Order: sequence, then structure tokens, then C-alpha cells
Amino acid sequence: MPFCIALAIQVVVCAFVLARSEMLGQMEDDAYDLFSERVASSAGYLENDMIFRWSDFEEASDQIASKIDVELAARGATASDIKAGGDLAISLVGTVSDDMLLFAQRAEVDGVFLVLANGEAEGRQDARTALYVRDSNPKVSVANRSDLLLAACPISIGRESGVALDSQWSATFPLAAEGDDRSAFYYKPLRAAEQHPDADVNDLGYWGRPVDFGWVGTSSITYSLPIKDAQGGIVGVLGVEVRLDRVESFFPYVNLNAEGEGSYLLTVTDEEGFTRDDGVEPAESVERSYEVLAATGATQSLYVEDGSFTALLDEQKRMVIDAPSDPSPDMRAAASAAEIMLYDSTSPFASEHWALVGLERQNDLFVASHSLAKSLIEVFAASLLIGLAVAALTAWLSSSRLRHLMAEVRKTKPEQPISFTPTGIVEVDELSDSIAALGAEVALSASRLSQILRLSDRGIGALEYSQETGSITYTDGFFSTLAVLEPPDSPRFNPRRMAENPPSAEEFETLMRGYVPYIESEAEGRYLISGPHRAAWVRLVVVVDDERKRTYGLAEDVTQEIETRRRIEHERDHDILTGLANRRAFEQSVKELLDQNPPSFGAMLMLDLDNLKFINDTYGHDWGDQYIKAAGRAVEVVFSGKGCFARISGDEFLVFVDACADRDEAEALLGEFRRALDASLLEAPDGKVLKVRASTGVAYYPSDACEYVQLREYADFAMYLAKNSRKGELISFDRQTYEKQSIMVNGREELNRLLDEELVDYHFQPIVDARAGEVAAYEALMRPLLDTIPTPDLVLALARSQSKLYRVEHMTFFGALEAYARCKGDRSATLFVNSIATQRLSADDEAELVERFDGLLSRVVIEITENDYSREMAMYKEALAHRFGARLAIDDFGSGYNGETSLLDYQADYVKLDMEIVRDIDTVRDRCDIAKNLISFAHDRGIRVIAEGVETEGELRALIALGADYLQGYLLARPAPELRDIPEDIKRLIRSLS
Repeated sequence: MPFCIALAIQVVVCAFVLARSEMLGQMEDDAYDLFSERVASSAGYLENDMIFRWSDFEEASDQIASKIDVELAARGATASDIKAGGDLAISLVGTVSDDMLLFAQRAEVDGVFLVLANGEAEGRQDARTALYVRDSNPKVSVANRSDLLLAACPISIGRESGVALDSQWSATFPLAAEGDDRSAFYYKPLRAAEQHPDADVNDLGYWGRPVDFGWVGTSSITYSLPIKDAQGGIVGVLGVEVRLDRVESFFPYVNLNAEGEGSYLLTVTDEEGFTRDDGVEPAESVERSYEVLAATGATQSLYVEDGSFTALLDEQKRMVIDAPSDPSPDMRAAASAAEIMLYDSTSPFASEHWALVGLERQNDLFVASHSLAKSLIEVFAASLLIGLAVAALTAWLSSSRLRHLMAEVRKTKPEQPISFTPTGIVEVDELSDSIAALGAEVALSASRLSQILRLSDRGIGALEYSQETGSITYTDGFFSTLAVLEPPDSPRFNPRRMAENPPSAEEFETLMRGYVPYIESEAEGRYLISGPHRAAWVRLVVVVDDERKRTYGLAEDVTQEIETRRRIEHERDHDILTGLANRRAFEQSVKELLDQNPPSFGAMLMLDLDNLKFINDTYGHDWGDQYIKAAGRAVEVVFSGKGCFARISGDEFLVFVDACADRDEAEALLGEFRRALDASLLEAPDGKVLKVRASTGVAYYPSDACEYVQLREYADFAMYLAKNSRKGELISFDRQTYEKQSIMVNGREELNRLLDEELVDYHFQPIVDARAGEVAAYEALMRPLLDTIPTPDLVLALARSQSKLYRVEHMTFFGALEAYARCKGDRSATLFVNSIATQRLSADDEAELVERFDGLLSRVVIEITENDYSREMAMYKEALAHRFGARLAIDDFGSGYNGETSLLDYQADYVKLDMEIVRDIDTVRDRCDIAKNLISFAHDRGIRVIAEGVETEGELRALIALGADYLQGYLLARPAPELRDIPEDIKRLIRSLS
């Protein structure tokens, strides 16, 4: 019985030590993390092509829309006049056919299409006038267009273009009825444009689910956006198609599992029950459904039913999928979802989340940990069964008359063989022989655990130390396990000799002292010993049993486990293409450096490779990868040992240098890097030599910033300046330039907020009759309410850079009239409203203005700033004023880009003298002469003159003497949120001079 208990204790201790090591759970975590990294990497490559290659055709869209506008204007037609098969529709397709063919030739897609609207027939199944061009070899641009095929177009276009017709050519494009999945690519963006008339068409792009247009027999995903005419009417839909088999090439299932047991699924999931910030994985205790668009690998067929599947999170917070036909644990699949960010939060389709999901059966993904667990269970079970059998045999042999042998037994020593003197009594002599035999069996049983541990596929050994006797017992494999480390004192270490003649406690302590410099504590009672001379690791787990006054130790060879973990950690923290650190590792390293051991000086570099898109488009992505790797080698060669560096995205690198003492030394190092980059050359397939170039920005620590986020932002800003002014150069961060221009880089969201929430107010400045001295009109002046965009000029600059001037025009008309209508007091005066020369209101806008402000529009003067105007826009502004019963005024008359010739384009009622002419007009003779000529020129044509910017009494006197009709400026009154009169003393002064 005691022997049985001892054996059970050994088995329990081994199981307990292995359980505490958390080895199996860590192996599963590492396998799942590597699996998720592969899914995220494939999703990143696909997202990059979908956003920056397949859907980046804003320039082509604007060009096509512009030509359609010109053709509609020439025919005096609008979008509502377009009918399928009509002359107008065929003319529009012919107008843009060359642009569409050029678009198809340049875009790396399988087809481009322009499907025109059909007036009142929208929503029904019909045949549309369209131009649908297929590219049989989208990765190569053929100069003679022999790779292009016309799949759908009017026959006249096919004859004139010189491009071959598809074998299944059709004169029209068959469009399914609205609500049919086959027509979603057309109706989704079209309805979005109708619901969001103020949105830029490029913000209404829609990624469509796979659809077969019927020409090639394969499905494609589509990206399409609406085309509008100048009045905001919807002309049709422009888009591209990418064949599904080409999309699937981005996520081959063999990337997940070399045996082909994994699958990739391209899916779409909505936000029902979730928020945008929840990502694309299920939430805790909440299942999530996914619609499958494309898949690779056969495994997915077990989990997808009717084109969709449902996933949830398990106890380890891992995404899992159960097979509908067999929801048993053995069939459960591990999954990981990586979102493909196609829409921003303002898109009408923001609730549709595209995700790449990887799945693999848990039994396949965690096969290593499951095999190890099974082996250990078999080892422990065998040990226990053998021990129980031996214990039963021993108990049977020692069950009779042991009392007669107690005295002699007490004299025996455990390390010596047991032997008793024969008594002549048969029963006692047999008992003596049995006890002697028992001693031999006990020694044999003690070695059986060593034999069982040797069955494991890794080196494992154990020891037991008795505090009472000071003795140590070892299993046979203990010293052979330690031997993998190649101990510091190799000549004294002989595993075979130590196994045959185990060392004493003192000798063992001396041996272990040699490992002290190489021991790392993992947790209480767990130690990791690294090899002094080679890459090997042994984990030593020590358990102290105070009750029995014994200490147990388990030595385990964990070399393979540590190497696997370090390999996974390296792949997690490094870029696969260049071998450099990735964004996460770089950020962590630099933040730890700045927080824990900040240098006295540092430099943060942001590099953006130039010409990468050209190389990808011209020579293919393999050469683009070579271009990136060449840049990575230059970064590594120059900055190795001098700081941290990483590739953070497709064409961007970050470097933080902390080995330079000052800025001069840093600039010398940067010069060395520039020379290394210039020396990085690639010979392209066509024999051309490609020089690696990069636009670089640098910010210095601590003079520019002390925090990682600011340093990176400033380096990014400097790189932005280099990219947009002197491409290929290195520019250092300058705070004054940043304060002036950073809003142009970072002000996108602030402008969106100002326009969406209409965060502006309007103040009114009097315009005074220069003869009567009374207020004749007020000018409505915009006042932004955001501190980050404090002036109207900055609002216009941001809106111009983001193509949102129309929204400013819309907000100004409605906001100024609404503010004027709310003002108390006499509102019979004329109201001057500023208008952007290049913008026009939609027909719906005009109708709403008439409905809301009909009684006020006849007293409105539309004040136009004359820069960047055209005769076409001049005619529109005149027509708008005529429709409103309003009048026109030209602002800044006589300025650098405004003059008498502008009056030939506009039939103006008023002109405003530019403030630069009015300033000091009473003392500067040249300005007085210019004003006199301008006033005379305007009066000869019946146009009244307003002098703005009047700030001194001398200026007022000079302008009245020159014949100005109206006066405006701070001398008379400052702008105010309410309608104000001018002071009485100013009125008397004006009247006295008239």
C-alpha cells in the first residue's frame, strides 16, 4: 500500500507540474495568433488593391461627367431627357467612348461600364444604352487596344472605335429590375445619390456583390458610382468589374494549412446588434451572421449553408464556427475575421462591413497541443497501471507473519541488499526470502517511472529530495535532459556516469550553481535555463511539499517550444516582405525608449517611396516588391545599430535615430542615407535602370516634440510637404509652416463638421448712400464658429482643396437669408449675399429658396468674387438673378485679377472698389487716379459703385468727391449680428459733403 501511494504521488506531481506549465494552452494561443496574422495579412493585401487600385478612378469619373455636361448643355438637355436607345443616349455614349476605352486600358480591372439612366423607366427590367468594355489581359496595357473587347455598345460606337466586338456583343445592356441582386450595382449608388443630393458623387461609391453580367459566364464584384449632370440630375452609373477568380487569388487556402485543410471566405456582415466600433467579429455571448461572397478551400463547405454562416466567441474569446450538419466539438472550426475597410463612417453604405474570414478545424489547427496532451495522458495511465500491478503483487507477497522479521528489518539499510539469516522455520524462511525479493522489486519499480518518461517525444526527467535524510533520487532521464544545454563545465559533466552513480545533494548543488547566470524565473517555482554555448532551453519546475518534507523537481527539454514561440513572435513583429519591424513593434519600441530611457537627442524620419505605383503598373507587383525591398535594405544598412526602423505600410517607412549627439551629426547620417538610397538601383525587364527614390520628412527630439505621437505627426507633415512640393527631397519639420498649413492637411474632418452641422453665423455690415447718408443695404458676412477654422478665407481654401465649394455656396445662400429673416427691425433694405463664381445651385435648391424666401429674393444682390470665373458661369449667375428678381454685384473690382474686362462677361448692377485701392486714397495720388477712372468707366455703363473698406474720414471725403455712389467700412459701422444704423455724426458729415 505505501508503495502504491508513493507511485500515485509521483504521477500526480508530474501531472500537476505539467498542468502548471500552461504549455498546452500557450501552444494553442500561439497557433491561433499565427493563424490570425495570416488572415489579417491576406485581408490587407486585398484591401490595398480594392481601395487604391480598382476603385481609384475619381479623375476618370470627373472627366466623363464633365464631357457629358458639355454634351447635354450643347443639346439643351438634362438627365431627365435621356431615354434608352434614344439619339441623346447614343450621343452621350459616343462623347465619352474614347475616355472609357482609355479608362479600361489603364485600370487594372476586368471590365469597365457606363450604364445610362432611362428617365421614368427606372426600376423596371429593361435594356439600357450603355458602353461595357471587357479587358482580356488587365495586368498589361496594350498600346493598340487589342486586348479590349466591346461587350455592349451602340453599333455606331463599335464601328468608330476600332476595337473588336465581343463574341456575345449586344447593342444594349440588359438590366434587371430594381430589387434583383443582379441590378444592385446600378440602383444602389443611384438611389444613394437621390437620397443625398448634396454629397460628392465620389463619396457614394458602392461595392457590389458578385454578379454575372452574362458575357463570360463567371461572376465579378463591382465598384460603381453615380454620374450627375450640372443640375444634379443622375445621368447613369460608372463602374468597374473584377472577376471573382482574380479576387480569390489574394487568399489561397494553402496559406492557412500546407495540407489544404483550411479555407478563406470573403464575406459581408451588417451592424444589426452591433456598432461600427465593434469590428467584424462576434461580441461576447452574441452570435454574428456573415454572407459569403467568395471562398477558397473545400473545408468551408461543411460550415456554409445557403450562402451564409453564423459565428460566435468561445470561452477563450476566439471566433469559432459550428457545422450545421454536425455541431459536435470535433467538427468545430476556429476562425478569424479581418475587416476590409471599404467605406468611411459618412458613406451611405457604412453599415455594410466586408471581412476576410479564415477557418480551420480546431482539431487540425491545434493538432500539436492535442497530440502532446494525448501522449502525456497515455504515459501517466501506463505508469499508474504498472504501479498498481506491482503494488498488488507486493502486497500479496508481504501479507503473512511480518512481525517475526521486524527486528532484523529495522537493522537493514535501504541502500544495501536485503538479506535475512535462515531460521529453519519454513514459513519464516519463506517470508525472509519474500522480503529480500521485495527489496529487489521495489528497486525495479523505482526505475519504471524513468522508463515511462522516456516514452515522451521530448526529454523529461525528475528528481526527489528528502529534507529529513538529505538524499536525492533521480530518474534515468534527468541528467540526459540537462545534457542538451551543454553545461558550462563540460568535462565534469557525464550524464551516463551520473545516471549510474548519482551525485549527492552537495555535488548536485555545486553542479547547479554553474547554471545560475543562465536561469530566468518564469513564475513561482518555474525556471527557464538557457544553454551557455548553444540555442537550447530546459524548464525546471520545483514543488516543495512541506508536510512530507520533500522537494520534487521536473526537468523538461523545451527547446522546440521556445524556438516555435520566438519564430511566431518574430513573424508577429516583423514585415514579411522586407524583414524589418512592423508598425506595432516599432511603436512599442520607440515608446518604451522615450518613457524608460529617453535619449538626449533623436530624429524621427517618415519615408514615402516615390514612383511605386508607376513600377507596379508598368512592371507588375513582383518588381514593386523588389523596389520596396531595395529601399528596406538601404534603411537597414544605414540605420542598423543607430536606432529603430520599420516598414509601416505599402510604401512608407519609419526610422527613429537615437545614436546621434546633435542635429549636425544626424544630418550627416541622413546624408549618408540619401547617398545609399541613390545607389540602390534595379534593372527592369525592359533594360531601364530604376533608381529608388523617397520623399522624406524629419522631426527632431526633443526640440520639435517629446511624445511619440507628435514626433510621428510632425515627421509625416514634413514628408507631406516634400511629397507635394519637392518630391524625392528631405524636408525638416518647421513649426511656422506647420501652424500655417497643418489645417490644410488635417482639417478635412473639421470642415465636414462645420458643413454638416452648419457651424457658422452671419453678421451684417451697413452699405450707406453717399448722398443721403442713410443705410441703403447690408452685406451678410460669414463668421465660422470653430476655433480651428476661424476665417471665411480658410473655409473656402479647405472646401476648394476637397471639392466642396458647392456645399459652402448652398450654406451661404440659405444661412444668410435665414439669418436676415430672423433679424428684428426694418428689413426693407437690400441684402448683399456673397456667391462663389464657379458654383451653381441645383434646381431643387432654387425651388426651395423661392418657397422659403420669395418675398425677400427681389431685394437680394448676388455679390460675385471674380477670380476663376467663366462666361458660362457668368450667364448662369445672370439667369439666376433674373429668376429671383435679384441684382448682380462684382466684388473686389480693380484688383489683380478683376478689372474692366470682367464687365464684358457680367451684366452687373453694382461693382465694389477693391479695398487696396480705397486704402489711403486721400494721400496716394495713383490710387486716386485709378479710382477715378474705374468710377467713370462704371458710370458710363449705368453701373453704381460701392467703395468698401472705408476707415478714415479722409478716405470718405475723397471717395465722395470722386463720385462713389455707396460707402462701406469700419468708419461707418462694424459688422454685427443684428441690423444697425450708422452714427448720426457720420450721417451729418456725409450730407455736408454731398
